[in-house]
Amino acid sequence: MIRNLFLIGIMTIVSVTFTCGQSKAPNILLITLDDMNWDSPGVNGGILPDLTPHMDKLATEGVLFQKAYVQAPNCSPSRSVIQTSLYPHQSGMRGFFYVEPVGNTLPEILKENGYITGVINKLADTSLSPDLERYWDASIGINGKKKRSAEAYSKMLSRFLSSVKSSGKPFYCVVNVADPHKPFFNDPGSEKSGFDEFEPSRLYTLKDVNIPEFLPSHPKIKQEILNYYNSVRRGDDCVGAVLNTINESRFSENTIVILLSDHGMPFPFAKSSLYQNGIRTPLIFSWPAKISKGLVNTGHLVSSIDIAPTILELTGLPVPNPYQGHSFHSLLFGGEMASKAHVYAQFDENAGGIPRPSRTVIGTRYGYIFNPWATGKFPFKSASDYHTSYKVMTQLAAQDGMIHKRFDHWVFRATEELYDYDNDPNAMNNLIDDPKYREVLVELREKLMVHLRETNDYVLPAFENRTDDTYLNDWMEKQIREARQRTTTLKWKRFKNSSGSTKNNTALFKIKDHLYSKH
Repeated sequence: MIRNLFLIGIMTIVSVTFTCGQSKAPNILLITLDDMNWDSPGVNGGILPDLTPHMDKLATEGVLFQKAYVQAPNCSPSRSVIQTSLYPHQSGMRGFFYVEPVGNTLPEILKENGYITGVINKLADTSLSPDLERYWDASIGINGKKKRSAEAYSKMLSRFLSSVKSSGKPFYCVVNVADPHKPFFNDPGSEKSGFDEFEPSRLYTLKDVNIPEFLPSHPKIKQEILNYYNSVRRGDDCVGAVLNTINESRFSENTIVILLSDHGMPFPFAKSSLYQNGIRTPLIFSWPAKISKGLVNTGHLVSSIDIAPTILELTGLPVPNPYQGHSFHSLLFGGEMASKAHVYAQFDENAGGIPRPSRTVIGTRYGYIFNPWATGKFPFKSASDYHTSYKVMTQLAAQDGMIHKRFDHWVFRATEELYDYDNDPNAMNNLIDDPKYREVLVELREKLMVHLRETNDYVLPAFENRTDDTYLNDWMEKQIREARQRTTTLKWKRFKNSSGSTKNNTALFKIKDHLYSKH
C-alpha cells in the first residue's frame, strides 16, 4: 500500500506539464519579512542608499509588483491568507488563535501532489491548526537571539534542502525572517534579548534617516525610525543568506523564489491599520531561465490572496473552488491579463484578542475604510501602544493642538474614511465629507457592500447600519463579549492575551462551513 502511494506520488510529479514548457515540477521558496514597510526596499521606493541590496538584486532577476497588498495588517491573519487564499473572516483566522482549516491549504495540496513541505521560523503563525505535520514535513523553529542571525537561516535552509535532496521530490519551503519586527536593533529590549549580538552589515546614522510624514518630528521618534531601518538592513542580510544558500544548491535553476512582507512597519498609522503603510507590500517573483527578468509591474493590483492560486498554476495544479484569489501567472512571463479593479483587506483583532474590526476597498487611486468601532466609545488598541513613538505622541498631544488632533484620529478614527492615495499616500487627509469625491465614495461603498455579501462577512450588518451609532455600539459590545470568550476557551498562538496566560487554552475553534462562499 505504501509503495503504491509512493509510485502514485512520483507519477503525479512526472505527469505535470506547464504552459511555459517545463516538464519537471518547480520548487517554491517563499520568503517573508516581519513588519517591513512596502517602501523600505530601494527597488520599491526606499530612500536610504544600499539598504536592501539582496532584495533589490532579486527584483532585477524577476518581476516586481509595485501595487501589491496583503489582506491583513497583522501577523497571523495576514500569513494565513497566503496559505489558504481565503479572507481571515472566512478561514476563521481573525486573530492569534488556532482554527480548524476550511478545505485544503496550499501546503496540504502540494504535499498531496508529491511535494516536500517545510517552514522555518514562525511555525505557529504560518499554520492554521497546531497539528503542524498536517501541513509541513519539516517544521524548523529558530529560538532566542538566533532569529536575528543570517547564518541561522542559512543553516536551517541547508538542513531542509539536505532532506529534500535525498527524497528526489520538489519542495515548498516558507522562510520567515524575523526582522524588522520589534524589538529593533539598538532598542533596549533588543540588547536585553541578545539580538544586538547580530549586527547589521551596514549601520546607518541619524543623519541618514527622515521621520515619515505620518509621525510627528521628535528626536526619540527619529531614533526609533533609525533602529527600524538598521533592522531592515539586518533582515536583508538574512534574505541574502537564504538566497545564497539556494543559489549554491542543485535546486537554484528550478526554484521559484517569492518575497514579500507580512504587513507594514510597527508604528502608528502603519501596522494594524488599513492605510497603505499597513497593508501594502513589496512583492517579488523570481524563477531563473523561466520568469521574465527585470520587469516592474505598475499597472496591476495584486494581493497575497492571489499567491496560492498563482503557485498552483505555476505547478500545473488546479485551484480549489473555495479559493478567493486569482492567479496572475501570465504577468510573470510578460503576458497580459485583465487588471483587477480593487483589492480588499481587513483588521479584526489584535494579538491580545481585543476586537476593532475594520474593512477597506482600494482601487488604483482611492481607498475607502469602514470602522464600525469608531463611534468614540472604543479606543484603538495595538502593539504600538507599548513602543516609543506612541508614547512620545501621547506626550506631544498634550502640548500641541495639531498633534493632538492627529493622535486622536489614531485612537478613535472615524466610522468612514476616504483617501486619494495618489496625492496623499500617507492618509493624512480624510475626504469622506468632501462633496467633490461623492461619486468615488458611492462607488467604493457599493464595492465593499458586494464584497461583504459575497464573502459572508460578519461585519455586513454593521456596514448596513453604519449611520446608527447606537446599533454600532451594541454590535461592538457583542463582538467584545465573543472575543473575550475566545481568549479563555481557544488554543492561542501567544503565551498570553487580554485575559492572561493561555497555557491552559486547548480547545480548537470550529469554523462553520457557511462562513465562506465562492466568488
